[in-house]
Amino acid sequence: MAEFHPQQTTLLRIAPFTYTFAPHPLFPDDTEEVFAIEGGEAVIYQVLERETGKTRALKVSKPSFRSAHIASATAALAPYANLPGLHLARRTCLTRQQFPDLIAQYPDLEYAILMPWLAGRTWAGFLADRTAATSYTSLTAVRLAAALGQALWDLEAHGLAHTDIAGGNVVLSRDLTRVELLDVEGLYMPGSSRPSHISQGSPGYQHRALDQRGQWRPEGDRFAGGIMLTEMLVWADPFVRSLTPPEADTLFQPDELQEINTQRWVATRDAIWTICPPMLDVFDRMWASADLSDCPELSAWAYVLAQARSKLPA
Repeated sequence: MAEFHPQQTTLLRIAPFTYTFAPHPLFPDDTEEVFAIEGGEAVIYQVLERETGKTRALKVSKPSFRSAHIASATAALAPYANLPGLHLARRTCLTRQQFPDLIAQYPDLEYAILMPWLAGRTWAGFLADRTAATSYTSLTAVRLAAALGQALWDLEAHGLAHTDIAGGNVVLSRDLTRVELLDVEGLYMPGSSRPSHISQGSPGYQHRALDQRGQWRPEGDRFAGGIMLTEMLVWADPFVRSLTPPEADTLFQPDELQEINTQRWVATRDAIWTICPPMLDVFDRMWASADLSDCPELSAWAYVLAQARSKLPA
């Protein structure tokens, strides 16, 4: 049995296709280095489907995060694959039962996930690009926030929650009109089994009154989602951007969340009032909420943003 350290020559047979590993774009002359992105819980490899030429992603969980919950979550996700933002629900989980020869050869691939490869920058990456921000207008901001608002509303309407809405988990389309969600393995679903690792959210997006359930609950996205919708809207304001350190990957720092009368809170409220006035009441109710269940439902955000988008020029 071989430990999984793929090279460009490594072949994986995942019926009905054969996959090779893409070369790393930063090292085009290296014939062994593969394109891999390492996160806290997994490594994502870019793989090529030889028969079709399509690019896919292979997400290999680190040992402490491998569990049968990934397989059950994959099966439970399938009915929701057509919801906005859930393109990654079109996936295959590599289990010992379905792929015995592959797992026997590479035990580290047990509970790995084969899924679409999403090209595009994350919201965190966009925040870090101050050059791109100079052409980010209030019109673009309303359209982008409305797209995320609709996706989050659809999740909540189906009793779902992503549970870790954060800048690094939202991918933007090139034209900034659509979003896709990453890391959907931790999705809260009605009747689903509780994962071994409960999401407490990401710094800059966490409510101050999280209990032992963290964000793994039906209303788990209400605060983090509201913060990101706010970020997307007010990032169009040059003064708000000027208050944000260049190295920051969130608008609010953790110790600023739910504090009032700070310079950034005042600037944020002023920007909301200028760009989308009806959203100010929703923001204020979220900011003052006692816990996640006290936060406005995501439908409230989606409604005011959809109304604002409907008034934009075609």
